[in-house]
Amino acid sequence: MTKHRVRAMVVCRRGHEHEVCIQVSREVHPNLRCLPDASPGFGPGGGGCVLPHNLDELAQRELRDHYQESVRRGWLLIAA
Repeated sequence: MTKHRVRAMVVCRRGHEHEVCIQVSREVHPNLRCLPDASPGFGPGGGGCVLPHNLDELAQRELRDHYQESVRRGWLLIAA
């Protein structure tokens, strides 16, 4: 199964925002795709935030539940 990388904005409980690339198993609109050479953009606990271990599942849910809004914004919104 081909993996695709989507742009996401992870908003932490303290209000920090981190732009990251997350791999998902479905095709996504070009507006949501990460650039081919973009790094993941995060490391464990980066910026004082502890990112959820199921970030890929949260991205899949956001795509399923709010696809059109995400395409309009150009990224997924994930609360961590």
